[in-house]
Amino acid sequence: MNALEAKSNLIDLFNNYFEVISGDTRECLRKCQELRYQVYCLESKIPGFYPDRYPKGLEYDLYDDRSAHSLLIHRPSGKIAGTVRVILPIPGNSDARFPVEEFASHSFYPDNVSLKNLPRSQLGEISRLIIAPRFRVRKGEAPSIQGVAMNTDYSTEYGGLCNSQSPCKDKGLGESVQRRKFPHTILGLFVAIVRMSAENDLAYWYAGMEPVCARLLQAFGIRFTPISPIVDYYGACRSYLGNISDVLREIYRTNPEIWTLLTNDGVFFPHSRGL
Repeated sequence: MNALEAKSNLIDLFNNYFEVISGDTRECLRKCQELRYQVYCLESKIPGFYPDRYPKGLEYDLYDDRSAHSLLIHRPSGKIAGTVRVILPIPGNSDARFPVEEFASHSFYPDNVSLKNLPRSQLGEISRLIIAPRFRVRKGEAPSIQGVAMNTDYSTEYGGLCNSQSPCKDKGLGESVQRRKFPHTILGLFVAIVRMSAENDLAYWYAGMEPVCARLLQAFGIRFTPISPIVDYYGACRSYLGNISDVLREIYRTNPEIWTLLTNDGVFFPHSRGL
């Protein structure tokens, strides 16, 4: 398969199996918060995310009102595959802080020059990135909110939702979605992240994530710069920063078919093509 065919194949696979829905309506936001409640409060039972704090079954916080939200829908089943939000800057308030600054700024590397002159009006934070349990079907993925299997090399196989060890029929998704070959559902959420970031004129991303999640993203050429050591924030978590154009430019260099998918072939962040 040549490079052009690979690009087309990956985009076609995504469009056949997934759809990104903006969470800019009350109903879509409710579905985002409902999945967050199910995963954080009921499934993972993360300390601090206690069900009795959310009597309506919706997980929310003070950052929701200043965020762009998205749902990832699995087309064949109509099921929600995941959700993610990008926390946005507050216009005219350069002092408005982001979650990673609240919990980890004390541990930011002091010699990180890139942090000193960040344009706050173009800075956002990737947050609440969750894959629904029924879409974490590879061996070892189920315990991870982001669907990370510790011993799987995602860079060498295209077997996202379904493989011989975890057929979709066992997950109630039907025969029609078996044996599909999409790298990983997290890429669908990154389609949403790139779209939301472009629509809100962002140039930089903060992200707080487990190192194993960062390694998963690296397998697809998505590389962030660590700006802190690992700290305890609802588990082992490290803070990262990404210049969006640089991140996408590196993806273009190493995985052009994934760049095409994430940017809609250059519709979003066209200057990251790296030419």
